[in-house]
Amino acid sequence: MTVLSRFKVKGMVGRFVVDREALEQVLQNRKQEDGFCRNDVTLQLPQSLAPSAYNASQEGEIFLYHGTVTDCTLSKELTNDLKEQVATTHRFLTVEMPVVIGKSEKHGVLILSVFTDSKKKVMNPYPTSNQEIIYVDSMEEAKDGTVMLQIGDDAIAYKVQNEVNDRLEKDVGKDFDAATGKVVTLTSYPLPFDWGCDFMGTQISFCRALEEFKCELAAVGGDVCVELQTTSSKRVPASMKVVNMTGIFRDMFPFLAEGVPSESFEAELIDREHTTGITLPCLTS
Repeated sequence: MTVLSRFKVKGMVGRFVVDREALEQVLQNRKQEDGFCRNDVTLQLPQSLAPSAYNASQEGEIFLYHGTVTDCTLSKELTNDLKEQVATTHRFLTVEMPVVIGKSEKHGVLILSVFTDSKKKVMNPYPTSNQEIIYVDSMEEAKDGTVMLQIGDDAIAYKVQNEVNDRLEKDVGKDFDAATGKVVTLTSYPLPFDWGCDFMGTQISFCRALEEFKCELAAVGGDVCVELQTTSSKRVPASMKVVNMTGIFRDMFPFLAEGVPSESFEAELIDREHTTGITLPCLTS
């Protein structure tokens, strides 16, 4: 994998049980939106993931990933003018679902949405398309660990906490690695690849590198994945609970909203550093 960028992230990710049929419909809807390679795409739900917290014939899971990310590449390479317009550090919440990708059937992650309260443009390293990013009005964190995102009067609120239990860090990490792949593979399929290079220009090193693949990226449409190699990692067992969802958040993720209040069956606090690269084609290979 050619390294395109580097970033640091601190936050928490939680795993939540939801209705499997609803997730199957999400995948079907994504394929129907794909004008390039719908018939050849391999994108399906995993049959089972550790720990066995749910009935995989009727249930599936999604991830909520809350944190703060610092893009080490942009921090060094943005011009003074671009620094006024592009954030190098931002808070975020991603809603994701574990999937099985491609003919090789490797485990990965489908990004459903990325939320941020940044007042500047962001280049979040997880989605393959910046079109996935939604800018919220506010993202407030209370002292008790409750986080609330708002768009107008609509809100999602969740609580994040350290957890003292007998589960070892390596065991929780092993479970998450099984769900996402040890080399974490993510996609915003079927959205076309977009890392903001039309805006930032080729003074950014990864934009210069991606110029070589411009034709290939145009040809594959959304059949692209981000791959993350982990260069430093601290992981601690934690807990996460969704306490409220209203308006647009409920409409976007009804499969999560119907279970609120909802406790994660597994969660971890993370402090990690990654390098990023891309794979194309990804879902048809």
